[in-house]
Amino acid sequence: MLKDAILATVVYYDVFDFPLTSFEAHRYLINPKRLSHKTEAMGDISLTEILNELDKLVESGKLFGKFGFYFLPGRSELAELRIEREKIAAQKWRRLRRLAWWLQMSPWVRGIFVSGSMALGNTTIESDFDILVIMQAGRLYAGRLLLSALTSLMRSRRTRYQQIAPDKFCFNHFITTDHLTIDHPSLYNAQTYVHLVPLMIDRQLAASFFAANLWINKYVYNFAPRLETVHREIKISRILKFKARVIEWLFDHTLGNQFEKLARRYQQRRINDNPATHQTGGRVVATDTELEFHPRSFERIVLDRYNALTRRFKFSDNVEPDSGLTGNK
Repeated sequence: MLKDAILATVVYYDVFDFPLTSFEAHRYLINPKRLSHKTEAMGDISLTEILNELDKLVESGKLFGKFGFYFLPGRSELAELRIEREKIAAQKWRRLRRLAWWLQMSPWVRGIFVSGSMALGNTTIESDFDILVIMQAGRLYAGRLLLSALTSLMRSRRTRYQQIAPDKFCFNHFITTDHLTIDHPSLYNAQTYVHLVPLMIDRQLAASFFAANLWINKYVYNFAPRLETVHREIKISRILKFKARVIEWLFDHTLGNQFEKLARRYQQRRINDNPATHQTGGRVVATDTELEFHPRSFERIVLDRYNALTRRFKFSDNVEPDSGLTGNK
């Protein structure tokens, strides 16, 4: 039922201490089929229908509202918390965009999305900048190496030794232009990817990325690449882009292939030798089309809390699994 799907969506974001507006409840609505396999097809769900159901949930005491936000009973403090965190996020976005302007100099980078708490607007003072990067096919490791070198020189890259790194880039996921599909479906990842904010990417490539990941619809009912997405693209610098293209030209064909081979060998050895790679409860991937670094993923924690709340409120007979984290069944 729609009412249960709305409640499930509010419950999911409650795990992040993040109350929702009616528009957000509509856009990030958990697919009703995730709650019960017996749910029949519902067709298009309008914002008006969401508003009507939210009113009913408030009247029944299952949800409360304040400042246009909806949250669970006893969680009224989340409204003020969200407003405060949005103020912090606004300040961090200004710094992020200033730093990201220089990334145009990095060769083989074809797209950059902002993810995590920055994309959600749910930041704290200690939040870093989670980044998803799309690299040119065949230059994944060479491109990552030079991007890391550039941001290290800028003193703006979070290293693996830093537990907390405010206002620094955390490049935790790389994919290539010839493999845009994310092969790790889950409710957590679906809700993460619908929040991605394009920062430095051609809009056609951004559309191709979302089109390649329509599996998100299995989890987020109203997801569609055609929806207007928040864009915070940086101002284009022809000079910086020219420098990147010169490096790409110099390392074209044979020399570039050799550089990629050496960069891949070096990085894969470091990744394999890192004890965090082999920890349970996360995922580290190092293939020719993807690099992912989530050795201590928050996914399992979020889904455990979400599943516990769904059992408490008794509106779902389904347990949401993770996306295949190590050491988890």
